[in-house]
Amino acid sequence: MGMRKVLTRIFLAVASITILSTATAFAAASGSINDEGVNIRSGASTSADVIGTAGKGTELVLHGRDGDWYQVTFNGSNEAYVSADYLDVTRAEGTVEGSDINVRTGSSTKSDIIKTVNDGDVITVIGKLDGWYQLAYNDGNAYISQDYLKGDMLTYLPSVSETTQQSTQTEQKEELPKAEEEQKEEETYGVVIADSNLRVRSSASTNGEVLENLDSGEIFDVLESGTDWLKIETAKGTTGYVSTEYVSLRRGQKPSSNQIAPAPSGEGLEVIEYAQRFLGTPYVWAGTDLENGVDCSGYVYAVMQHFGVSLNRSSASMTANGVEIGKEDLAPGDLVFFDSDKNGSISHVGIYMGENKYIHASSGKAASVIISDLTDSYSAGTYVTARRVLA
Repeated sequence: MGMRKVLTRIFLAVASITILSTATAFAAASGSINDEGVNIRSGASTSADVIGTAGKGTELVLHGRDGDWYQVTFNGSNEAYVSADYLDVTRAEGTVEGSDINVRTGSSTKSDIIKTVNDGDVITVIGKLDGWYQLAYNDGNAYISQDYLKGDMLTYLPSVSETTQQSTQTEQKEELPKAEEEQKEEETYGVVIADSNLRVRSSASTNGEVLENLDSGEIFDVLESGTDWLKIETAKGTTGYVSTEYVSLRRGQKPSSNQIAPAPSGEGLEVIEYAQRFLGTPYVWAGTDLENGVDCSGYVYAVMQHFGVSLNRSSASMTANGVEIGKEDLAPGDLVFFDSDKNGSISHVGIYMGENKYIHASSGKAASVIISDLTDSYSAGTYVTARRVLA
């Protein structure tokens, strides 16, 4: 999936909840860095001081445009600038001008009407198409005529092709027959627990030929179990035998990765201790200020940055950081991810604390940094994956 598509889906998830809001002094907008090592400067000029760099896919809140430069928020400062050549606007807000203005399913007056909006309403826009704006609503299948929406940043949005409900929805996985699904959940697999390479041999004996060496944490399929030896198949397709002394057998759904991430260092507990200092910090969309306001990914981003861990900025893009781990292997300091809108994309992230607890910036009723339980109905129903980002 392309970065633009990922970011679009992120904003669809956020904005589908709060498409209309009170107008602010300027139309809120966001953009994505499109290259690696892009300089962020103190002014709208190449002669201005470089105050930091941002990598490809980094999301920044935009405050306006000054010539060929965007004014952005960076590391808590609103007086930061990035060249327009290196930033693509992905989201902007516009204000409705007129009464009973139709929002439609397509970019045509013949398209079905979804709802009507009125003068002063603020709408989140993600693209423009032939005199229409595409809205971050209804999975992107929502459009409004450009004649009725105004905003300084709207002109910089990308041109898009019309989406359809079929093309924007996540493809549904083919449902497995019940018996097959139960079998998948009950499969047995093994994990190497030896500190160094584990030899896979041609026979159940130390005299057998060494066919392959497995690293610590590597996962394999179990074909036959024995007291001293296991017949296995490795991720590379090698069939052979390994000593039971150096492996751990597990039941359940085998992880999608070929190796279990090593346990994190004691730094995980330090991360949790630090993260709890900011319980109650208000939820602020796109915020990264641990004292004054954060969103879910901004909170995780800022906490981990304190420990020298560099992460992507959005919850969805953070799944590219670190190493994937199974839910049963979670340890303090691991990142946990959720599809809070149940639309097939990652839209929330928190930090695992241990004992099924995680700390996160919630946009719900609490609207602040809180501690939740992975076993509650919301968390269990929306949990997707986890990543280990601490060495």
